[in-house]
Amino acid sequence: MVQQYQSPVRVYKYPFELVMAAYEKRFPTCPMIPVFVGSETTYEYKSDDGAMHVVERRCKLNLDAPYILKKIVGVEYIYFIQKNSLDRRARTLKIEAHNESFSNRIIVRENCFYSVRDPSYHLFNEHTLHVYGFFRVDIH
Repeated sequence: MVQQYQSPVRVYKYPFELVMAAYEKRFPTCPMIPVFVGSETTYEYKSDDGAMHVVERRCKLNLDAPYILKKIVGVEYIYFIQKNSLDRRARTLKIEAHNESFSNRIIVRENCFYSVRDPSYHLFNEHTLHVYGFFRVDIH
């Protein structure tokens, strides 16, 4: 069973470059987002002219659950993989993320796309979240 969530389009009335600079400041960690404990870069590519920047990170989230539940499940943190593809020439950012924790039981995929539709602002154009079946079985 697949559950899908699509958020409404959000408009940010700030220059794309300013929003991207603010977005990049949250890595490797951000005190303003306490659930986001940290991240580690696992892959990075920058084009010679600096227009393309691709980064893949392993991110760590503090599991927002009661202490007893954390002990029962045996997990204190949740890990996910996030790949950001920034194209400064086209003024777009594509974010793809999926869970690493519990991936043998549930798959969570998130896709976000930032783009410029009008030179005076940029849009958070598309944000979708897919959750694929609980307790799925892998057949190898």
